[in-house]
Amino acid sequence: MMQSPHVMQASHAARALANLDREIVSEKYQDGIYILHPQTRGNQPIKADVLFIHGILGAAFKTWRQKDRCTFEEGKEAESQDDYTECWPKSWLAADCPNLRVLSVEYDSHLSDWMAKCPAENQRKSLAYRSRELLNKLKVAGVGERPVVWVAHSMGGLLVKKMLLDAANDPDLQGLLKNTKGIMFYSVPHHGTFMAEYSVNVRYLLFPSIEVRELCKDSPALRCLNEGFLKIVKENEIKMLSFAETRPTNIGPMIKILVVPTQSADLGLGELIEVDVDHLSICKPEKKDSFLYRRSLQFIQEALQHFISH
Repeated sequence: MMQSPHVMQASHAARALANLDREIVSEKYQDGIYILHPQTRGNQPIKADVLFIHGILGAAFKTWRQKDRCTFEEGKEAESQDDYTECWPKSWLAADCPNLRVLSVEYDSHLSDWMAKCPAENQRKSLAYRSRELLNKLKVAGVGERPVVWVAHSMGGLLVKKMLLDAANDPDLQGLLKNTKGIMFYSVPHHGTFMAEYSVNVRYLLFPSIEVRELCKDSPALRCLNEGFLKIVKENEIKMLSFAETRPTNIGPMIKILVVPTQSADLGLGELIEVDVDHLSICKPEKKDSFLYRRSLQFIQEALQHFISH
């Protein structure tokens, strides 16, 4: 299974093997925590962790795949498939930074309240619940014991902010905050999204109701989260890089909308880079030498340069 060309199958096998390895018994990978690198035990010492957190409608692998391209031209492949990847953190980042542990996190992101049978189900969808659940899983996986860089898309960025705020208030998780060296945000709606106020029909089609309430533009919950987060970022001197989409996203056949406008993706701290892509493509570099991947790699290397260069 480890040799499978399908990234999900290979990663499920890698997690099972890691959990069976008696020599690294202190690190366990629970449901939703996938180890993308290293997938076998090697001689390369692991110096730092990079964590990938998807957004609404995302998943541990499909969020981070390469941008789909038309590779057929007159019935033939227009370019080599050698540089194609189903999951760029697993293929490209692992090759460029072999002494990193690369983890991808998956969490439940329901699409609506229609499936909720009881209030507990609704509670399970909130940022607060997910933050606590993921912090527990990451602790078991040994995250926080070495330097960390977080990479988040869309609402995943709000979840990262909430987790770090929760870690700041928990004596058992101080190590996670102290070891966080950098955070990279791909189109994260720090100040909300207009989509939360879109027509009821579109909203029900697209967004979970609890998240919609949390995502309303300039909502008090988002403002409070942002203020607390910026405070701990400054105190801990965490490096930041944000990417913003500038191209509208096709939502069904009738609607095109800028899901996260630049002003919402702008945290007010760290560098902000506008990219000519839509909301779904901003975390999917087209190829390894594309600006999106090279700049992302540069940020990770700079944030961890004191640790991975030795």
